[in-house]
Amino acid sequence: MYLTWEKKIMRLEVEVDSEVVVGFLTTGIEEIEETNPLSILVRLCHGFLRKDSIVRVSHVYRKANRLTDGLTNHAFSLLLGFHAFASVPVEVVSILREDVDGVLRSRLVPL
Repeated sequence: MYLTWEKKIMRLEVEVDSEVVVGFLTTGIEEIEETNPLSILVRLCHGFLRKDSIVRVSHVYRKANRLTDGLTNHAFSLLLGFHAFASVPVEVVSILREDVDGVLRSRLVPL
């Protein structure tokens, strides 16, 4: 969110695979205890949501966004810190190709 704000991107759609995080981002810090180690991150994100931009936060199932899930899993192999990629990491190239090609996958979603 910081990078999009810094680059003056005024419209942003954020898809999150955790309904709890969506709730935190849309309602603010009131629902998370100050002692929670994530409270500072929630507060920072919520602050960016209040800036002069249009941000839509929605819940998506992890399997519906395989590329993001693949990048997240890849991040666990990296050193702690900020990483920006100039090209697609080789670990997720096949997932990106399937996404671009429109490969459909059936999934079971509990209701």
